[in-house]
Amino acid sequence: MAKELSVEKLRRKCDPKLMLCETTQGVVPLEEIIGQERAARALKFGLGIRERGFNIYAAGFPGTGRTTAVRNFPEELARTKQAPSDWCYVNNFSNEYAPKAIRLPQGKGKDFQKDMRDFIDEAKRAIPKAFEGEDYAAATIIK
Repeated sequence: MAKELSVEKLRRKCDPKLMLCETTQGVVPLEEIIGQERAARALKFGLGIRERGFNIYAAGFPGTGRTTAVRNFPEELARTKQAPSDWCYVNNFSNEYAPKAIRLPQGKGKDFQKDMRDFIDEAKRAIPKAFEGEDYAAATIIK
């Protein structure tokens, strides 16, 4: 049978003396999932699989920390691993549908990209100039 509750029973109170900090500025955010040890173990296990074709599916109610966990666990794992190589794909002039992959040391992909951009810019400037010179005109007239 339903019973009417007083306002005092509807409201939860927390004794401020139980808090371990003066203000919320001193509160450190939690890094782990509370009460989801099995889910955390499964996520760590799944992230440890090195074979291709495996996926991880996380389900749960909103506010249970699954999005945070799925975001934080791989970042935490990545901090303990060696950074991977950079992979750059370049045109394959023999087969335009199969680009060539170049493996570079970690962080060198951006340098390679910049060097290629500079090379192309210089080629765009230098090649037309080479065909405008008097040397080129003289060479084509003599032949």
